[in-house]
Amino acid sequence: MTVSPTRRRLLQGAGALTLIAVGGAIWRAHDRGVFAEPSGAPYDPWAMWQSPDYQGTPLALVAAGILASNPHNTQPWIFRVRETEIEVLADTTRNLGTFDPYLREMHIGLGCAIENMVLAAPANGFSAAVDPAQGSLLGIERGGMVRAATIRLSRSAAASDPLYEAIPHRHTNRYAYDRARGFPEDLLRRFTSLPDNGNAVLSLFTEGEAFDALGQAIVSATDEIVADHEMIEDSHRWFRDGPREMARERSGLELDTAGLSPALLAAAKFLPALPAEQSHGAWAGQTRDTHVPTAALLGTISVRDRYDRPQALAAGRLWQRVHLEASAAGIAMHPLNQPVEMIDRERQLGKEPSAEARLAAVIGNPDWQATFAFRAGYPTREAMASARRSVEDVTKAG
Repeated sequence: MTVSPTRRRLLQGAGALTLIAVGGAIWRAHDRGVFAEPSGAPYDPWAMWQSPDYQGTPLALVAAGILASNPHNTQPWIFRVRETEIEVLADTTRNLGTFDPYLREMHIGLGCAIENMVLAAPANGFSAAVDPAQGSLLGIERGGMVRAATIRLSRSAAASDPLYEAIPHRHTNRYAYDRARGFPEDLLRRFTSLPDNGNAVLSLFTEGEAFDALGQAIVSATDEIVADHEMIEDSHRWFRDGPREMARERSGLELDTAGLSPALLAAAKFLPALPAEQSHGAWAGQTRDTHVPTAALLGTISVRDRYDRPQALAAGRLWQRVHLEASAAGIAMHPLNQPVEMIDRERQLGKEPSAEARLAAVIGNPDWQATFAFRAGYPTREAMASARRSVEDVTKAG
């Protein structure tokens, strides 16, 4: 059959349009990192934390500190470095708004950084003594730098803590866990033997009524957060839409660490970012259908006063140590702190303390207030590293 010139031109035009569309799709996929794992400057701190440029100096402690667990990867820290001390400052501009109205979670994250720094001290020839800022979280104003603690340094030949080497292997794992494998008894014993110095205690549950009640409290609180427009908007502003935005910010949440399956991750990267309501609705579904049901262990960290600044730091130090212990043993961990976030929110709004009552029933001791909740278990997939600001970005000279 002879193809007419007009039809030939139409077919050629259609072919060109197809090539343009395919080429545009490939370009978009490349631009949004669909075919690649995260890499580049935002992730370099995980490889450079023991750089010879830092070793034996206070900056080596900062390099370890910036790899710590922290809420929404806000990295709310600035370090003022001197020869004999490091002042840890809370950067209150990097707050979560209604998600953390009293900067409680911010201070827990700062405590995590402090624990990493204390662990890094002996390996770099220092002993470290932590002097936390006193007072209540309820009176801190946002908008500037506030001292959280000072780490006093002196030269020492003390042996390094074995957990020091686990620092770059600790990542939040939001995938499903293998609950059928249970939880290792030896690690459970190590957790229960961790020193608490009277300021923070662990409650650990692998089954039974308390396990079920804590799981339900986590799911209920997540649903309440998703129904709160202000909370999800404050959370959503820390989401980074693609590699370019992450390269600019080097902090916040990204799809690669969201615990999505490979197929769903590729689709989510390719498509435009979801609005806050839809993305947080998906998070609620993950919490209900994956995070809680596949956990082999659910736990809390409690303090005597969750709004006491030193106790918030102590809770963070304990969480960091627990997470490092788990990472060294090949166990995944993931904060599920929604019940305490709802305690803060109900207090802020002057509402009946329903979330407080749910957690109090789990803890079962009126002398202790839960300030952190989490899950743990054998991983089904390895977690990826999150982006970090560099040592130079977060330090100030004394």
